[in-house]
Amino acid sequence: MISPDLILFTVKERFGSALAESPGFVEELARVLRGYVPYRDTLSSFSRKLEDCLFNALYERLGPEMTIQRDDGTVYRIYISDLPSLADDMLFPLFASFPSTFMHYCHLHDYWMETGSFSAMRALYLCFQRFLPSQEAALICRIVQENLPIAQQKSWFSVPGISFSP
Repeated sequence: MISPDLILFTVKERFGSALAESPGFVEELARVLRGYVPYRDTLSSFSRKLEDCLFNALYERLGPEMTIQRDDGTVYRIYISDLPSLADDMLFPLFASFPSTFMHYCHLHDYWMETGSFSAMRALYLCFQRFLPSQEAALICRIVQENLPIAQQKSWFSVPGISFSP
């Protein structure tokens, strides 16, 4: 089951509390995430579907300005070019809900290698660590340290409801 708390955490982390707590936003994303059907959807096709739904939900709430204010007070304008990355972030609750089996590990690992998905990488590191070779865990740490601002790194490795210490 996809955790509503994890969806809320993920949305707040990327968009801030004001948008995350706007009526129906998290519920709309949850509905879309629960629509993933592995025998019908590839992760790539589902990511594109989520990207479209996310654009519609954001445009409906933000209008053509597509501007949000994050919890740290920064104002951020969302561009069309941001949507693939935003959709990838929103996939994390889905990936974290996958059963911790070797088959799911392989599926996520393949998706990570194919797309460079930060959410797949995060799920591998936090939820599938028993299958992850130590060299790849170290590689993930290095990728995160080199590509995310220091302020984001801590929350990337500490997700409520998921306990793992590297």
